Amino acid sequence: MKYVIGVDDGMTKYVIKAMDLEGRTLAEKSRGAINRKIVGEKKAERLVSEVTEALLNDFGAKIEDCKCVVVGAVGIDSSGDLLVVESFYAALGFPCPIFCMNDGKVALYGATGGVGVVAISSAGSIVVGRNETGKITRSGGYPLTIMGNEGSAQWLAVMALKHMSRWVDESVPTTKLVMNMIEHFHGFDSNKLIKCANSLRRNLIKPEMASLVYSAAIDGDEAAVDILRKGAMELVNVSREVVQKLEFEKESAFVCGMWGSVFHDSAIFADEYRRLFLQEYPNSSLVCPQVDGADSAAQMALDYLGGGIPFITELEEK
Repeated sequence: MKYVIGVDDGMTKYVIKAMDLEGRTLAEKSRGAINRKIVGEKKAERLVSEVTEALLNDFGAKIEDCKCVVVGAVGIDSSGDLLVVESFYAALGFPCPIFCMNDGKVALYGATGGVGVVAISSAGSIVVGRNETGKITRSGGYPLTIMGNEGSAQWLAVMALKHMSRWVDESVPTTKLVMNMIEHFHGFDSNKLIKCANSLRRNLIKPEMASLVYSAAIDGDEAAVDILRKGAMELVNVSREVVQKLEFEKESAFVCGMWGSVFHDSAIFADEYRRLFLQEYPNSSLVCPQVDGADSAAQMALDYLGGGIPFITELEEK
């Protein structure tokens, strides 16, 4: 049976999916993050091989029947990154085209078909765009330690910790958000705050902490709502850079995709982003696809085989 493979290699999760040439899912495997920037190159290569083998065993696939592989991975930001990730999949023996690219470009295709802008807010954030002339650009996506990842789950979590610093100083009242954080940390005081700050010098903040902000905001916590709205505004600011670089503000119409777990998990965040973006760009239409990165990568592989993405090599880092 002939098939294609799509991969979403993210900061918190790895998903690999096989589809037949009619677009039907044949098998899917999902596990925690195995991205090389997180676990190291040797371990990442080994785990990619193990998960791929398990996927193929699920439907009795033969390597030689694979017709295309598309990989969207966090951390492909240069030609050197591209070569490393490509080597992982080439080593598996697939006798077909293998396209590896930053996961933002897979999201761009999934949301817009390849022309437009996509704002991504998951564990991290990035905005990617491509115009009709083929110009591709990005803004954001850099580590939180240099004030990047604006409006991401990590950013929201850091803003929650900043709010807790004000609570420790008795500058804000004990609200739902504060109670959520106290419960999460099994108590909270200045010592735990400093411990968190020191830990952030060495480790990524857990993006799951953003869920404490979501739940408090749903209950009407003003501080949590404010954090979400500020996050949406920060991401719109990053999006503006991409819109202007591609001159979409001069177009009669363009598409902007809203992609990632923060958009899906927080209606307050999504609604504020939509409001601010449309206020600035009334010539835009916003879409929020319900597919994931692996689905989009597999669809790219199918569209490539059908001749529908003549620009696919332009999406790879050079």
